[in-house]
Amino acid sequence: MWWIITNIPIILLISIFSLAWVFLFVFRKYYRNKNLRLPFTQLLLRSPGQSLLKKIDFLNEDITSYVVYLFITPIFAYATYISHLYFNKKAPSFHGLVLLGAFLLVLIVFSLYKLTGLLSQRRMMRLGYDGEVAVGQELNQLLRDGYRVYHDFFADKFNIDHIVVGKKGVFAVETKARSKPNSEQRQKDAAVEYNGKTLNFPKWKDTETIVQAERQASWLSKWLGSAIGEPVTVRAVVALPGWYVNRTSSDGIPVVNPKQFTLLFKQIKPRDLSEEMIKRIVHQLEQKCRDVEPTSNITEQG
Repeated sequence: MWWIITNIPIILLISIFSLAWVFLFVFRKYYRNKNLRLPFTQLLLRSPGQSLLKKIDFLNEDITSYVVYLFITPIFAYATYISHLYFNKKAPSFHGLVLLGAFLLVLIVFSLYKLTGLLSQRRMMRLGYDGEVAVGQELNQLLRDGYRVYHDFFADKFNIDHIVVGKKGVFAVETKARSKPNSEQRQKDAAVEYNGKTLNFPKWKDTETIVQAERQASWLSKWLGSAIGEPVTVRAVVALPGWYVNRTSSDGIPVVNPKQFTLLFKQIKPRDLSEEMIKRIVHQLEQKCRDVEPTSNITEQG
C-alpha cells in the first residue's frame, strides 16, 4: 500500500495512457461491428514500391515508439523524484539520485542511438520508394501501347521492381534511386557512364546493379517457363530516375532514365509473343501481384 501511495504520479500517468488505449480499442471494435458491407470484391494489384512502403510504415511505428520513450523517460524520472520528495519529506540520497540519473541517461542515449539509425534507414527507403514510384508512373504510360505492367513482384526472398509484358517480349525492370552530389557542376554530376558492365557515377562505381538485374530476369524467365510449361525469355532493364546515362558500349543490358522508356520500347529488338502466350504469362503474373487487401477491408477486419 505504501508503494502505491508514494508512486501516485507514475500510476496516474500509466492510467491515463491505458484509458486512452482502451478507448481507441473499443472505438475500433464498434466500427468493425457496424452492419456494413464493403464494395470491393477482389484483391488489388501491387503498386510501385509496395514492399518499401510497408517497411516504411513499420519504421514509422518504431520511430514513434522511441520518440515517446524520449519524452516519457524524463517524466517518469521526475514523477519518481517528486513522489519521494513529497511522501518522504526529504530529497532522495546522493546514491539514489546518481542511480536515477544513470538510468535516465542510459535510456535517453539508447533511444537517441536507435532513433538516429531508424531515421537514416527511413531516408534511404523513402528515396528508394520515390524512385520506384517515378519509374512505375513512366512505365504505366506504356499501357497506351498495349503493354501490361506489373509492380513489386514478390519472388524468392527478393522483389522485382517492375515487369513489362507485350508483343516485343517480357522485361524485368530494376530501379536504382541514387542521390546526386550537391555541387556547382550540376549537369556533369547528374551524368552516369555505362560501359555495359559498370555504372560509373561521379563519385563511385556500381557493378552489382547490372548483375542483380540480370539475375532477377533469369529467375523470372525460369519461373514463368515452369508456370506455363514453355520457355519464356525475360530481358533485364535498369532504370536510373533523375540521371543522364552516357552509354560508351553497345554491350550489356539497357540502362536508361525512365523518361526514355517510350523511345526504348519503340526501338528495342522484338522477341515476338503471340496473344495466347501473352495471356498465359499475364495470368501467372496476376496471380502473384493481385494480393493487396483494400485498406478499408483491413480497418473493418482489424
